Amino acid sequence: MDCPRVFWHAYTSSKTGKTEVGPFQDRKKFMRTLCEKAGVRYFRFHALRHSGASVMDSLNVPIGSIQRILGHENRTTTEIYLHSIGDCERRAMDIFESARVGKVPHQVPHH
Repeated sequence: MDCPRVFWHAYTSSKTGKTEVGPFQDRKKFMRTLCEKAGVRYFRFHALRHSGASVMDSLNVPIGSIQRILGHENRTTTEIYLHSIGDCERRAMDIFESARVGKVPHQVPHH
């Protein structure tokens, strides 16, 4: 099926009672559904924004670009995102990124 959106789903319309196909309207339900399908514990959409900002920052993307991507009007808001991520989280993201591109074995020792 050709769909103009990346995240769409089939649902029963409360108005018609028929099965419809369309975009998710509620981010909380959207994330809950995706987590269930992926078999992972539920987490909020906001965590993806922090993760994305962290990855971009670790790859030296200019803060102005990160700010525009996240849709922050004020640069200070973006800086808060980046400062809330500590060294431990940055190391975890480095491990995640390395595993994603196949640079490290599946099992990484825990420290």
